[in-house]
Amino acid sequence: MKYSLFIAVLAIILLPFNTQADEQEKKFTLGAGTYDLRIAYDNSSLVDGYFSGVGVSASYAFTNKYAIRGEYYRLEHDDDSGLDVDGFDLVGYYGTGLITKGVKAYVGVGIFTEMHDSSNLTENFKGLQLNGGIGYNWDAVSLEFVLGIRDVSDYKDYIEDTGGISTKARAVSGSIIFSARI
Repeated sequence: MKYSLFIAVLAIILLPFNTQADEQEKKFTLGAGTYDLRIAYDNSSLVDGYFSGVGVSASYAFTNKYAIRGEYYRLEHDDDSGLDVDGFDLVGYYGTGLITKGVKAYVGVGIFTEMHDSSNLTENFKGLQLNGGIGYNWDAVSLEFVLGIRDVSDYKDYIEDTGGISTKARAVSGSIIFSARI
């Protein structure tokens, strides 16, 4: 995986924070990690979009059950290095264990907005998404996996408007986030 070294370096940098922390509730996290986006079409004449890259996130937990997270991501198409994606997610979560040490799990709803950019075309996409995640909070660091299911209206409309092809689509995002808890 091309971003494994990035995650390893981040873990080494943030690990000392864990040894200096006290055991109190921590509401703010600042993290980074991998980010993947998959856009699949039912029409076999269309090429599915497989994108991977990195994301930087910040979250704030109002209580142990309610939180909000924003994540900026930069992705590259897995087969076409000339196609890049810059985007942003904003999601509100309901869950358990969001500010205390131990296991945490959550579900949420939010929005995404992104720009797909190639050498000859730039297109913007946005919509709603449902997210869920599971992770673990140590004293000063956190590790979690987040999965998102996206509204595909903009992706589908783009294909139908530019190519005249009718299709169904599915879009899923996934992140592994390593964070410092503040």
